[in-house]
Amino acid sequence: MMKHNQLITLYNQTSKHSNYQILAAPLRELIPTGNLQTRSRYEQERLDFILGHISVADVVFADIGGNTGFFTFELLDRGARSALFFEGNQTHSKFVAEASTVLGWQKRITVYPIYFYFDQNLSLLNVDVCLLLNVLHHVGDDYGESVRSAARARQNILDSLNMLSFRVSMLFFQVGFNWMGDRNRPLFQHGTKTELIEFITSGTANDWNVHSIGIAELSRDGSIIYQEVNAKNIQRDDSLGEFLNRPLFILRSKHRAT
Repeated sequence: MMKHNQLITLYNQTSKHSNYQILAAPLRELIPTGNLQTRSRYEQERLDFILGHISVADVVFADIGGNTGFFTFELLDRGARSALFFEGNQTHSKFVAEASTVLGWQKRITVYPIYFYFDQNLSLLNVDVCLLLNVLHHVGDDYGESVRSAARARQNILDSLNMLSFRVSMLFFQVGFNWMGDRNRPLFQHGTKTELIEFITSGTANDWNVHSIGIAELSRDGSIIYQEVNAKNIQRDDSLGEFLNRPLFILRSKHRAT
């Protein structure tokens, strides 16, 4: 019980990116969620889309900017062999390390309490799958101090993705529309899904194949579901907010077998 109380304390500590993820199913069985301050970013809905396209059985994967580990714990619970977890927020990293001990999974998760620098840390990776969800638009803020303009941030995003293609076979990827999350610093002139998709697909064409692109839609019962991109859902829907307008990419490396 002492370990469980420590997890609750760690999870509830506030920071810029705190409480961004719900608990993964294995942890919900151990920790009363009524004691947690949680703001979901539609983790389950994104996971459902991903698992609808690939099997994670026996894969080795990396979770870059993994926050409090929802995707890491869920993939391991669904049969992935092992995980490399990178998170520069020390409280979040400690939460994942403590949670892995509570679950008895400490040999399956290697926790790196660091911000991942793509020009320095790539040698740590040699994985089947990588999750890089809503990280790269924070270059120049959470990491990459030398990036000082939106134009340089856009180039850094493409450079980072293309470097990963030599170390990762399949990538699950999202990026925000605004540099450093600041709406006054847009990365794309009109802030449309079409612009973002064209930017990613054309800028990574030599290194990645697009396996699938998921778009959030509001279903008839009011819930969110990610569907394949089409002529209708590619249109920006401001009623959903900025986050749900971010496409979810599944990319396959052109340099590694999958």
